[in-house]
Amino acid sequence: MNAKPDLEQLDLSVQQLTSVVADLEKQCPVTVQGVADLAELGCPVTKCTEANPSTRLCAVNAPASSPYVPDYDIPLLAPGGGDSKPDILGKLGPLAGLIGTWVSQRFSGFNVMPIPQVTAPNGFILKNHSYYEVITFSAIQGKVANRGGEYEQGAYTIFYEQRVFFADGPQANELVHAENGSWLHQVTGPQGQNALNTAPYIPTPPAPNPIPSQNPSTAIVKQVSVPHGNSILALGGASKIFGAPKIPVASCLPINAPEAFNVNYGVNDPKNPNINPNAVLDVALLELAAKGVHVSNTTVLTVDTSNSGAIANTPFMKDHSDVLEFSTTYWLELLSTGQQQLQYTQNISLNLDIDGTKYKFPHITANTLTKVQ
Repeated sequence: MNAKPDLEQLDLSVQQLTSVVADLEKQCPVTVQGVADLAELGCPVTKCTEANPSTRLCAVNAPASSPYVPDYDIPLLAPGGGDSKPDILGKLGPLAGLIGTWVSQRFSGFNVMPIPQVTAPNGFILKNHSYYEVITFSAIQGKVANRGGEYEQGAYTIFYEQRVFFADGPQANELVHAENGSWLHQVTGPQGQNALNTAPYIPTPPAPNPIPSQNPSTAIVKQVSVPHGNSILALGGASKIFGAPKIPVASCLPINAPEAFNVNYGVNDPKNPNINPNAVLDVALLELAAKGVHVSNTTVLTVDTSNSGAIANTPFMKDHSDVLEFSTTYWLELLSTGQQQLQYTQNISLNLDIDGTKYKFPHITANTLTKVQ
């Protein structure tokens, strides 16, 4: 890093701050004048006293460290992602197993990507491809409290970062997609006080008895930020099953569209990943079974924007590739070897304009990842 530009910028900032202070001094001279004198000048400060130690006079006459400078040594994310903090893990509930770094094999993921293109025979093309990826999950330290007046909802949070790469072809190993966001585990509890509760010290409100339980169907939240210009809020729940999950058959065929559109996808067979990308998940499970490895138990996380969620798109995206719906299911699997495996399917419904008519196209991705740290 070149330190010279940083020093020049710092010097410029100091000069600007000095100029601002000088202007303030002209308007509100630092003296021991009384309230009336300063009030005439429109100054909201008076003499520095023990009863009023936070005036500008105190700041000038008795410099002190600013309370607004954050301590950058305090990490936002829990050390090690939080996987060794029992208090954090317990409150994250079914999300706790996600903490860590996950990677996939080179050809384990498959993406069906419809794209509008006016020169194509049916007004769109498919940019389908195999991919590999890296996803990291880290817990933040502490909860996020949503106050309700009598009781509160605590959101215990995991931040994630996802990077996806082409597996082969002319763009092999190039980044094709990136996003970040968070997963929340929401629980209800009494509305507590903290250090912000200063004089005159408002008492803690009596909590309802019993405190309303968190609706399990909206206890899990995924917040997604995609640099295409989309922000997604999807809600759902969690469950646990013994053994491997039953992977559902997906369909990427356009909905209520002309039959001619289906030609782009090839033969209508569940084993065809252009139709059913989830087929790659079954393949991964079969490959494990061939090695004598089975899934002992599975934590299932499912969220959907149709479940009290929302989607925001930029104007260009709304006009050309409007995201109508989002849903995803994560299967967090414990293998008989003791290793952890993550499988997921994700469906983004795109509203594409084809020759002046809007058609709903499923954009589905699926992959299998292994936890590496």
